[in-house]
Amino acid sequence: MDLPADTKTAVVLYTGKCDKLGALESAAQNAGFDALVLNHAHVVAALKPLKGADPKAAAAEIALVDGVKGLTVGSSAIELHADLEKLTMENLKAAAAKFNCEIVVSQTFEYVKYKMVQGETYDFIAAADLVKGVMIVREEETGVVGMWISKSQVKTDQLEKLEGFKVERQ
Repeated sequence: MDLPADTKTAVVLYTGKCDKLGALESAAQNAGFDALVLNHAHVVAALKPLKGADPKAAAAEIALVDGVKGLTVGSSAIELHADLEKLTMENLKAAAAKFNCEIVVSQTFEYVKYKMVQGETYDFIAAADLVKGVMIVREEETGVVGMWISKSQVKTDQLEKLEGFKVERQ
């Protein structure tokens, strides 16, 4: 497989079952290409109930968040079938907060936000996008960059030490 010279990305449409997505990533990596499934990731999160919480209603509200394609409720966590290009941590937090819960994303993925202290926002976005394990990078608001990362591939200190930038984690 040859990728176009002007991009480092190939889009592959997959119609198999979501439990086989890991095999798709492995096959691409065995062929010599880094692969991350972006529009159907499994994001595990915990709901932390606060005073007067309704975790069941919070889970139902989270299922309606843009980017959530499905939700499985377990005994200690919820698993989101998610499109990371659409899903935002702010929307997840807002949905959980409606029913007095906090949401904590755990395991594979983490959503991190940085306020730009030094350097240009779009240059930082471009530099972060080149780091293996950074999956989606976007400007959240003026001077604030948010991104989904694969915690098994990238550590936040790598992002915080990108040359030419000074950032503060939000």
